[in-house]
Amino acid sequence: MEKLQNIERYLNSELTTKVNSSSIRHGEIKLVIDSADLLDVILFIKNDNKTKFKQLIDLTAVDYPEKEQRFKLIYFFLSHENNIRVNVEYSIKENEIINSLTSIFPSANWMEREVFDMYGIKFKDHPDLR
Repeated sequence: MEKLQNIERYLNSELTTKVNSSSIRHGEIKLVIDSADLLDVILFIKNDNKTKFKQLIDLTAVDYPEKEQRFKLIYFFLSHENNIRVNVEYSIKENEIINSLTSIFPSANWMEREVFDMYGIKFKDHPDLR
């Protein structure tokens, strides 16, 4: 638990205003961000020597039709070196186009296509959303 708390504190101190909130739940770190900060946050958690979240495990969306920001996107990452998982999430409005992670994590290709197919969420600079 101490290792999780140290990484959570480190992420908050390094990403400062890019993290709206953070918590530790079920043995994982949860970061809530704004969609505009997605690429900056992901590049940091992947490339930083203390975090090393080098594996994108999954990406999913949740639909809240009654909310103004209808969709919540959740990304799941693993640091093999630290044996820690982090979830990064943010909410968007319907028809909002978000950045693709395919240039950072090629495995995001299929996951983003699935989210597009299921929810109609479009990813900017995705190579092929069909």
